[in-house]
Amino acid sequence: MDKNNTLVKYKLYRQHTVPIGPAFIKDLSKLGRNLAKTIIVDNIAENFQLQPANGIVIKTWIIDLNDVALIKLTPLLEEIVRKQVPDVRVALSKYKQKMKDQIAKGVKDFSFKLD
Repeated sequence: MDKNNTLVKYKLYRQHTVPIGPAFIKDLSKLGRNLAKTIIVDNIAENFQLQPANGIVIKTWIIDLNDVALIKLTPLLEEIVRKQVPDVRVALSKYKQKMKDQIAKGVKDFSFKLD
């Protein structure tokens, strides 16, 4: 998706998690980075339960060779970078509300954009 590593600076995987009970949680505070500039995209919402405002839940891609969920999310991520959004948590909150509104209206294939 980001072949030149220009948009996605750091990637977290299983080895970057902390065990909390039976689950493995990705604790973004352990990164030592500004959470206003940090987004986590994961197919399991519980993985970012410590910082839910920073998270985007995405459709599971495992065993789906035709998955395009990340590609569909790209315009939103590019827009956040292009607009130099001061706090991604505010932008993601607006995006999530827009998504809920569109789902409530029965829209199936909606835009992944902030406005």
